[in-house]
Amino acid sequence: MKGTRAERYRSRRRNDSDVSRFWIMGLLFSLLVLAFEFFIEIPVEAGWLQEMEMALFSASFTLLAFYLLGLTFVFSRQETAGAINHQVIIYAWLGAILFHLFLLISNLSNQHVYKAGIILFLGPLFLTVYHFITYLSALRQQREEEKAASLASLERAAYQMILEGSKVYSEIVRLKQAYPEVEQMIRANDFHDKLERYAWEMQQYLQAKHFERKDVEILEGHYYYLENLLLLAKQHPGIMESRSFAHREDKPIG
Repeated sequence: MKGTRAERYRSRRRNDSDVSRFWIMGLLFSLLVLAFEFFIEIPVEAGWLQEMEMALFSASFTLLAFYLLGLTFVFSRQETAGAINHQVIIYAWLGAILFHLFLLISNLSNQHVYKAGIILFLGPLFLTVYHFITYLSALRQQREEEKAASLASLERAAYQMILEGSKVYSEIVRLKQAYPEVEQMIRANDFHDKLERYAWEMQQYLQAKHFERKDVEILEGHYYYLENLLLLAKQHPGIMESRSFAHREDKPIG
């Protein structure tokens, strides 16, 4: 099986979101096209038509340049975010630029031609906006997934430290009960209070809702303290002597 269930679920949600966003923007674009075609009249003899076409030509050229810059310096840095067929958008802008240039040169007097020019400007504009929105949405989702993965990693590390610390503390308690001299050594060196406090604090972290980096570092410090104390207890002369004596008792007499 390729991918986990969570990954497939996130991929399905991302695809559903992209499709919904595409249909919403497509519907808005269709409504604008219908409005320009049936409800807006453009006077063909108006003197500002050429200025409008010049403005649309300049805006199309400028937006294409900005889109190429964004494609080069922003979108190319992401592997998944903004993964859209950008060639379609580039060709759409080039088509709009050529059409506006044709209108500037030919000086036609047909309102449908000028309406087509406006629509050809809005089409690539909607595609560009859709690309940027999709990119930002995918980037935000990617950051949320990375944050969730980081929190899960911290939580796993924290619980691992608590588990290992509990095992070490249990071993220290066992040695204290089996060898009274270990208990005396711990109390004589003022290790007892810190030992109990660290063990209690590590158990309290089981009630934490989430963990931060500093929490894991605190747990790691507590664990290393318990580990060093266990090593010190095992190296106590009383334990070493008892083990040596037990070894001599178990050794058969030849």
